[in-house]
Parts: sequence; C-alpha cells; structure tokens
Amino acid sequence: MRGDTLIPATRSLNTAAITNHLPEIFDDLTATLRRYGSETVAEQTAKDAEEHGATRQQQGYELPELLRELMHLRAILIHYERQFEDQHPDFGLASWLFVSTTLHRFLDEMAIDATEEYLWSKLSLQDQIHQGRTQW
Repeated sequence: MRGDTLIPATRSLNTAAITNHLPEIFDDLTATLRRYGSETVAEQTAKDAEEHGATRQQQGYELPELLRELMHLRAILIHYERQFEDQHPDFGLASWLFVSTTLHRFLDEMAIDATEEYLWSKLSLQDQIHQGRTQW
C-alpha cells in the first residue's frame, strides 16, 4: 500500500497499523469458503469490515484511499488464487467458479460494509464537532 501514491494516509502509519485487520479478513474469507451461506460467518465478516472502515476513517483515510486499499487486496488474493489453480490442475471448473465467485462476492460485500461504516463514522465525527461548537 505504501507504494501507491494515491493512498497518502499510509505514509503516517506503521506496518502494524496498515495490516491490523488482515488476519480477521483472511479468517473471514476462509470461513466464508468453508461454510458458504452461514449467517454467523456473514455477520462476523460484516462486523470486521465495518470495524476496518471505521478504523481507516479514524486513521485519516479518505474514502477513495479505503477503496484503493481494497482494490490492492483483491489483486493479491486473485494472484494467489491463480497460483493455487496452477499448482492443482485437478481443481476443476466447478470448484474454480465457486471459489472465484465467492471471493469476489466476499470482497464486494466487504467494500460495501467498510464504506458504509466509514461514512457513518465520518458523519458521527462531524456531528460531534458541530455539537461542540453549538455548546459554546
């Protein structure tokens, strides 16, 4: 992410702050692939995506930066999915379609949930600023 000049917010963050949600995201993706359709998994995934969006807003990200970050994550995951397919030629078309469709749906839902929470966090902050001004 640091190499992307269109995500300037990363310049002020250390590596741990940039990658802080990756373990949860990977766990959520694994659970989604293993238990597709599970409401519990979907709820946890949404919660983690929302937390990611709120955290990025608190870290000074602008919405396009958050979305670019998710774009990079998608590219990385697709790269590794493709590597797996090359190493497992018996993977099969049905399996590939399931994994590919599930991966993209997971990332799309994550982007939606993270964006919604980002925007709600930003509105909440603006409300707090406005209320602080009106209390004087």
